[in-house]
Amino acid sequence: MICPLPSSLSEADLRFSADKLLNGSYPNCTFSMYYDQMYLTHGVYFIFEPTPFVHPIFSQIFYGILFTMTIFLALMGNFTVMWIILYHRQMRSVTNYYLFNLAVADASISVFNTGFSWSYNYYYVWKFGSFYCRINNLMGITPICASVFTMIVMSIERYYAIMHPLKKRPGKRSTVTIIIMIWFFAFLFGVPAFLASKVDVYYFYDGTTLYENPLCLADNYPGGNESVLGQIYNNGLITFQYILPLCILSAAYYRVGVELRKDKTVGDVRHAKSVAAKKKASIMLAVVVFIFMIVWFPYNAYYLTLHLVEPIGNKMLSLYIYINIYWLGMSSTVFNPVIYYFMNKRFRVGFHHAFRWLPFVRSDKDEYHSILSQTRPSLMPPTTMAHTDF
Repeated sequence: MICPLPSSLSEADLRFSADKLLNGSYPNCTFSMYYDQMYLTHGVYFIFEPTPFVHPIFSQIFYGILFTMTIFLALMGNFTVMWIILYHRQMRSVTNYYLFNLAVADASISVFNTGFSWSYNYYYVWKFGSFYCRINNLMGITPICASVFTMIVMSIERYYAIMHPLKKRPGKRSTVTIIIMIWFFAFLFGVPAFLASKVDVYYFYDGTTLYENPLCLADNYPGGNESVLGQIYNNGLITFQYILPLCILSAAYYRVGVELRKDKTVGDVRHAKSVAAKKKASIMLAVVVFIFMIVWFPYNAYYLTLHLVEPIGNKMLSLYIYINIYWLGMSSTVFNPVIYYFMNKRFRVGFHHAFRWLPFVRSDKDEYHSILSQTRPSLMPPTTMAHTDF
């Protein structure tokens, strides 16, 4: 063996071996040869450079606060939405069941992915082990797919409610079955990332500081980084997770919007209040979809063009561009409860009641009693599913 490989991966052995090469004790061994032989012998990568990412303290504080607040607001808002729907029997309509599912998806990505991924994407060091690397990549895809699929189903449900009001709409069992199927297919979309995940260990050494740098990657496909299978999966994911849903949602809400702008009543709905309720529901759901698609556009555009444009030479600049794109996508988990609050009176009253303990929140008890019941029913859905819009 030409290069002075260490007998183990202990810090002392690694330093002793690397110093021999740096001191010129092995003139026939180059850095690239040492790199290759370390991988073949120990399964790690050794690079004779200082660690590429050292962030100033103010940047670490800023992004730490930014992502902590994003996760906190997402959990607080979405768990409140779930409580409002579960606790109040009259809130268990078909539409609200789907809103509940959106809240579950947003909360799950905040709990199982965002807190782990943001620090990894920022520091570029994975500290959570090999198994959770798989779970993290799975939960970075599955909840987003669940959200997108739920929005598609809601758009179809809106379409039929407006365009074909006399047709029978799904009941309780059908809605629950659809939600189960949504999560089933969402997990199927995430399984390849789970199976392709692995942790690679890099060592950076500049002659003084030895830095161990584990990376959580999802490129363990047959063929490695340039795997055709991996490229098909990643491009297919963008297509089914963003491009195709965008087309379906745009077409559905466009037709709904055209129909709702007509002066005549919609189908057999003759009462102005019912028409207004349908319009409000459709507008609110359209806003949910619009915000989701806007904040996720840079993220999907980034991965769609990743192999088409030259990478930025400045690694630190590239990292900051990506972390901001990633945060913008994750911020989608915060927006939905805010939209419900401003565009739906029942949710607004529910939020006021849930946070009435805060000094700046006013909750009208009479209003709460008249709009939402304080009597807690069973957490099981009612026997019949209401077909109200909210």
